[in-house]
Amino acid sequence: MNNGLPSSSGDEDQYLVESGYQPQLHRRITAFASFAVSFSLMSVLVGVFAAYSFVLQNGGPFGIWTWPIIVCGQLLIALIFAEMAGRVPLTGSIYNWNAKLGSPTLAWQAGWIMIFSCSIGGVAATVALMTPLQSLLGITLDATQIKVVGVALILFQLLVNVYGVRLAAQINRYAVLMEITTILALSIGLVIAAALSGGFHVAPLLHIPSTPAPYWSAFLMSGLLGILTLLGFESPSDVSEETISARTIAPKSIIRSVFVSGALGFFFILILTLVIPNVAQITASSDPVSDIVLYYLGTFADKVFLACVVLAILAVSIVVIMYVSRLVFAIARDKRVAGSTYLSGVSSRGVPVGAAIFVAVIEIAVFLLASGQVALFAANAVLISLGYLLTVANFAHANRRLPEGSFSLGKWRPYVTSAAILWLIFEIGVLTIPSDFHLAAYISIGVVVAGLILQFLFGKSKSQSVT
Repeated sequence: MNNGLPSSSGDEDQYLVESGYQPQLHRRITAFASFAVSFSLMSVLVGVFAAYSFVLQNGGPFGIWTWPIIVCGQLLIALIFAEMAGRVPLTGSIYNWNAKLGSPTLAWQAGWIMIFSCSIGGVAATVALMTPLQSLLGITLDATQIKVVGVALILFQLLVNVYGVRLAAQINRYAVLMEITTILALSIGLVIAAALSGGFHVAPLLHIPSTPAPYWSAFLMSGLLGILTLLGFESPSDVSEETISARTIAPKSIIRSVFVSGALGFFFILILTLVIPNVAQITASSDPVSDIVLYYLGTFADKVFLACVVLAILAVSIVVIMYVSRLVFAIARDKRVAGSTYLSGVSSRGVPVGAAIFVAVIEIAVFLLASGQVALFAANAVLISLGYLLTVANFAHANRRLPEGSFSLGKWRPYVTSAAILWLIFEIGVLTIPSDFHLAAYISIGVVVAGLILQFLFGKSKSQSVT
C-alpha cells in the first residue's frame, strides 16, 4: 500500500536530517540487492545443510512438516517489520524502531540482544563451514587448525565489508543466484534419479512415528530447522540508509524473502526426504544431505554441492558483519555506548569501519570459545526471537507514534501483532524448554544479563559525567 508518500533517496535523506542525523552512508543497494541481503542471511542451503540431520535424528522424516508452520509464524512478524521499515527507514532498524516508538531503554536492550544474537549466528555459520570445507578439500583439520582457519575467514569477511557495501552486495547477489540455482538443480536432479531407480518413499512423510512417545515433543524440536533458517528477514531495513528508495524497497524485500525462502526451502527438504534411500542409515549420518546427493548423483555433484554450501556460508557471514555493524553504528551515533565516536565513524567509502571491526572482534572471541554448533544456532535463534518479541510488543503498544509509511496492515494490524506475540512466546518456549536446548537458554540469559549490567553502568557513568 502506497500512501502517496515520497520515496526517493532525496526525500529519505531529508527524513534522516529531520531525525537528527546527517547522511553518511552511501546509497548503493538496489531492489534485488536488498532482497538478496535478507535471502542470504536466511540461506536455505546453509540452514538445511546444518540442521537437517537434527530433524531426522529427533523427529524423523515426519519432522519436516514443522517447516510450513514456521513459515506462517515468521510471516506474521515479517508483515509487522515490513510496516515499520516503510515508516522508519533508518539503519539499525530494531534499535531505531524501538527508539521511535518512545522507548530508548528498550531500544538499547533490543539492539544489544540483536548485536550478540547475530554475531553468535555468524560464528555458528563459520563453525558449520568447517564440515563441508574439509569434505570438499579431502582433509581433516585438528582443533588448532580449525581455529586458525576460522579466524582467517572472519578477518576475510571483515576486509570485504571494510572495502565497501558495493563489493559486499555484489558478492551477495552472485551468491544468492548461485544458491537458488543449486537448490533447483539438485532438487530436479534428485527427482529424475529417484524416478529412474524407483527411490521415492512417501510413507515416512504420512505416518507419525510411534517413537519417541509422546511424539509431539520431538516434533516441536524438529522446528529448529525452520526457526534457525527463517531469521534475519528484517535485514533489508538494517541497511535502509544505503538502499535506494528504501521506504518502498525494504518492506517488499522483507516479505518477498520470507515467501521465497519458505517455498524454496520446503521444496528442497521435501525432495530430500522423499528420496532418502535408507532412513536408518541417512538418519545416523552426520552429513545426510551430502550422502543423499552422493547416492543418487555421484561424487562430482556432491563436490559441487559442497562448494556451493561453502560459498553460501561465506556470503551469510559477510552479510552478518554488514548487518550487525550497521546496528552498532546506529546505537553509537546516538552516543548510547562507550567508544561511540570510534564506533560511529564512517570511512570515505561510506563504511562504519570501527563498528565492523568491533563485530569481527566479538565473532573471533565467541569462535575461539565456542562449545557446540547446535547450541550456537539455538542461542542465536532464542536471542533473535527475544529481540523480535520486544519490538513487536512495543509496536503493538505505541505504533501511533510512528509516521505514515509506504506499507500498512491497516485494520488487520491488531490481529497480526497479537498473533505474532503469541507465536514468538511459543517459539522461544520451543527453543529453551527441551533439555537439548538448555545450554542455548543459559547463553541467552547471560547475554541479556550482561546487556542490562552494561546499560546500567554506562547510564550511571554518563549521568555522573554530566553532573
